Amino acid sequence: MRKLLIIGFMCIYASLFAQKMETGIVYSPLLFSKLTFDKEYIIFKDYTSLTAGDNKYHTYLTGLSTGVFVRYRMPHIYFQGEVNFFENKFRKNIPDWKTSRDKYFTYSALEVPLFCGLTINPGSLVKIRFFGGINNRIGRFRTVFFSSITLVTDQNSNQNYYYYADATRKDELMKKFNNYYMDIIGGIGFSYYSNALDIRFEKNITELNKETFLYNANYKDLIMIRVCYSFTLFNPWIKKSNPSS
Repeated sequence: MRKLLIIGFMCIYASLFAQKMETGIVYSPLLFSKLTFDKEYIIFKDYTSLTAGDNKYHTYLTGLSTGVFVRYRMPHIYFQGEVNFFENKFRKNIPDWKTSRDKYFTYSALEVPLFCGLTINPGSLVKIRFFGGINNRIGRFRTVFFSSITLVTDQNSNQNYYYYADATRKDELMKKFNNYYMDIIGGIGFSYYSNALDIRFEKNITELNKETFLYNANYKDLIMIRVCYSFTLFNPWIKKSNPSS
């Protein structure tokens, strides 16, 4: 009898818990980002240098940034976790590299955001939410286009082929970036039935550089404002015949 009561209690608990779970897809089509450095110039091993950033926000269409989320929701408070593929292009953050399509790089990562939020009007058709948390990001830089080859002829008419100089510098710059870093997240969201639109503010709270260089520019801050759209695939709370439920 006791075993039956325990099993019955567990079934009731699981049923109540499942009614508060939501799962779905999240997509981030638009991104405003700013990459800053702690010094003015990036100095490379070949003794050349580049200006280390213009300290401006730049707009990017992310294209591939998508993932899935799981949300545990109570009337006013909810907890959400995601697993996403994230991509951020750095086309204009290095001013000396903004004139050619061959001179930019992309950061691709697997990210795991974890945050909690507050719904201020849970009984309304259009809900307003505030949230905050952390985002764990594991990724790497990569170039998008292959570097070109340049033909050089010296004074004795000897011809030599050289890879475009920026290829080596891009590779050196990308290797300085840490494979893992953590963001802090804050934002506001709006939801209507199974659809939700979030505006997220993110800033790194761990080091972006693998190691810090004394006389060379190091990555300092990566600040992002992201527009995220999510669609709930499983949501037992929503009943169109009774929007206030």
